[in-house]
Amino acid sequence: MKTLKQFEGWGIMYNTYTIGELAKILGITAETIRYYERKGIIAPIHDQETGYRYYTTWDLHMLIRARCYLGFGLSIEETAGILQSKSLEEIDELLEKQEQIIQKNIIYQMNLLKRLRTNRKLISRSENLNFTLQKRPGIYRIDTQKCYTIDLKKEEREELKEFCQKIPFVFSTALFPKEHIENENKEFYYGIGVEEEFAGVLDIKESEYVHYYPEQLCLYMCVPSRSSQILTYEVLQPAFDYMEKNNLQLAGDVISQVVSMWKPEDEYFNYHTIWIPVQ
Repeated sequence: MKTLKQFEGWGIMYNTYTIGELAKILGITAETIRYYERKGIIAPIHDQETGYRYYTTWDLHMLIRARCYLGFGLSIEETAGILQSKSLEEIDELLEKQEQIIQKNIIYQMNLLKRLRTNRKLISRSENLNFTLQKRPGIYRIDTQKCYTIDLKKEEREELKEFCQKIPFVFSTALFPKEHIENENKEFYYGIGVEEEFAGVLDIKESEYVHYYPEQLCLYMCVPSRSSQILTYEVLQPAFDYMEKNNLQLAGDVISQVVSMWKPEDEYFNYHTIWIPVQ
């Protein structure tokens, strides 16, 4: 390293380095160093005669420390604040807050990964039309429409908007009320839902418009759907025949979860996993 000049400060003689030399050591640009300077993270020595800036090894390590804090996710302003702190306690308080933020983000990302894997598992089972008895997970659900028509009050729209902020944990879902099926009423409700295991991290609770369906033993099946065919409970007829043969009774509202959607040309397609409560 070529030393251009020395600086005597704090009772010690320090070698000084140009902005270009410092940039090479850190693998960053000179403009980035100037940016840190403008934010008050470093304060280089200004040569009054030449107008050049000179830096010591203290500046080098202040920049390394600053980039550590930035790597923790702190903003440039928060980083400057830490580097200007006057006590270890003050620094530790700021880092503790960031630790909590990182931990919360990790929990969110772990749940997001779990949700993605669940979606992939459901997709892999979508073309298997065999009937199985399984426990349906608890579901929080809100209606978006009756059949194919959206007609929501202002309060419902506000709640729906809030629920949509939980994407990508939400899924589209159809609901066939038990009473409708028994009375051969073909109307159904469409909406969006979230599985109960994610409700805690998303802060979802039951309300006037958000309905909770607890875990329940169900007959599980998958059915394809498309925009050229009206969706009714009649798609469940093979399941009802299976239930009759095996002496199973309908024990609640039928809920579906849409696991995939696509539109290759002029028509929409999707797959529903269907949960039919039985006893």
